[in-house]
Amino acid sequence: MMRYLKKIRVGAVCLALLTVAAVGVRHNYAQADGLQNLQELEPEPALSAPVMLPVTGVAGQKATLPLHENKPYMLHLWATWCLPCREELPKLAALLKAHPDLPIVPVALDSGSAEQVAAALPRLHAVGLPVWVAEREHVQPFIKTVKDPGLPMTLLIDASGQVRAISDGGVTWDEAQAASIIRNLLQETE
Repeated sequence: MMRYLKKIRVGAVCLALLTVAAVGVRHNYAQADGLQNLQELEPEPALSAPVMLPVTGVAGQKATLPLHENKPYMLHLWATWCLPCREELPKLAALLKAHPDLPIVPVALDSGSAEQVAAALPRLHAVGLPVWVAEREHVQPFIKTVKDPGLPMTLLIDASGQVRAISDGGVTWDEAQAASIIRNLLQETE
């Protein structure tokens, strides 16, 4: 009788764990399916103080965003473990490969060192993506306006370094007119 009860208990625990895992996967895929069109990003009045984000690149290269003073750019926050990020990252890498002049700065959060992130890019089908990493606590001041911040997240930052639009979730980097839409958004925030 005790064996039977143990089997039932083990089965119930396994079922509960599988249910939790399935709900998590479903949630991540739902987020990935709900990609925001770039046209939906609309610049608003400044949403934060100027962004000053310390980042680290491969071989310990240190920098602080913005990388280019007085120029608007897009800051894309992602993580190697984030399912929606994995869905959109190859598209972002392809866009940046086709348009290397676009000022989009991808920054990995909670993903290890820059070397670890660079090593993960082939597995993520994002070879050639610029590698920058940052600590999440350095990002928190710039995303205060987002109710439940999650990854991926893209911030449109104006020439004075202030956040002007936030896409909390994935973006459709593979839109036919993505490069021109991004250029127009950046022009609006100069």
